[in-house]
Amino acid sequence: MENFSSFRPQKKRGAGESDSATVLAPMKRHFLPLLILFLAVAAHAEVRTWTNGQGASIEAEFLRQADGIVTIRRIADRQTFEIPIATLSEADRNWLAKQAEGSAAGSGTGIYIAVGNGAHRMSSLDGITWTNHEFLDKPAHDQNDLKAMAVGNGVCVVVGGFSKSNIFTTSDGVNWEKNPFNMGVLSGVIFHGDRFLAFGESGKVGASKDGQEWEIIGDAKLRDHQNAEKEKLGLDEVIKSNIRRWREANGIFVGAGDNCILVSTKDFQDWTFAERLEPQSRLFIESDGAGFVVHGDRTLHHSTDGVTWTEVTPAEVDEKTRFQSLVHDGERYLVNDRNGRAWESADGQEWELVEDATFPGTLATLRPDLYYSFETYWKYTEDLKRSTDGGRTWESCEIPAPAGVTNVIFAEGFPAFEAKP
Repeated sequence: MENFSSFRPQKKRGAGESDSATVLAPMKRHFLPLLILFLAVAAHAEVRTWTNGQGASIEAEFLRQADGIVTIRRIADRQTFEIPIATLSEADRNWLAKQAEGSAAGSGTGIYIAVGNGAHRMSSLDGITWTNHEFLDKPAHDQNDLKAMAVGNGVCVVVGGFSKSNIFTTSDGVNWEKNPFNMGVLSGVIFHGDRFLAFGESGKVGASKDGQEWEIIGDAKLRDHQNAEKEKLGLDEVIKSNIRRWREANGIFVGAGDNCILVSTKDFQDWTFAERLEPQSRLFIESDGAGFVVHGDRTLHHSTDGVTWTEVTPAEVDEKTRFQSLVHDGERYLVNDRNGRAWESADGQEWELVEDATFPGTLATLRPDLYYSFETYWKYTEDLKRSTDGGRTWESCEIPAPAGVTNVIFAEGFPAFEAKP
């Protein structure tokens, strides 16, 4: 597909350049105050072919529309564009109008779901007022751990565990089913293609179309690797490692975890263990769809293939820094430390300190204009906070009781519910 000149990546305008350019200048990644005034219509990425008034086309994901501007991300290279809606074809303008109408209706377009250790689960229609709170125990680090979740085929799948698998599913955010399937402790779940993929701390992979019936489709055989590594390095004992988080980009699945363990695969049959990064610490991984970033205690590394990693730690990071969480909001990576400082990057390689915002606690993000902050996994969150202006200000959500929170997600297409009493 030919890329027309009007569909070019965002860039900064120089002095004297017109505001009426077909493609607007990029937003500085500190979220301009004007963004607060936008009546944004946000949606999970939907891929379609966009055409401008001259007939030029581009295949890109719809991110959002606001104040006469649509933001899309090109599939070919993951570059983001801001385009005046008036310059698009009639078909595109009509499609965007329907998206706006559906959002304004506010019914049946999706719900928010939060989960956490202690098997805590709750849901919300607006992301502010939460209800349907269920749990099995207080947040801790045990068999009731819930670590990751994904949505697809009208189902939300949540996974975790401590000595064996822990799997919960829901199709409405109100009623939950616990699944007996077991392939060891689960640390990740991704909806990819037309199925869920659940990943274990030991490297096993399970697949399911509906979150109910599962089959094991791969095994990285982490323990075998550790034993071979011990012999190769002449160690007295293995370097103990569990894989704590999994991400996918360009058909490559990468797991990261304890003592800088890194493993990748494309087909769940052939696996590659990368050299452990230094200094060794627990790694957590995030992806922008084009590559990967991992953070340790105070280091950041970037990779496009999960095998070769380059250190990209910002210069401001010192011996006192301890990173807290790493997210990607659809436009940028963001990593915060335990003091609420944060660094951002559009590509995972060049990082800069966020000067005009703070990011406290552990983070989850659903889109560029919606972040959540909560306590660490083994503590109750008494004050679930959200920011809609890029961390400049934070407001408290209404939650029915202190809850364990490890993740927040938007379940697109889930129907509006009537809260349980």
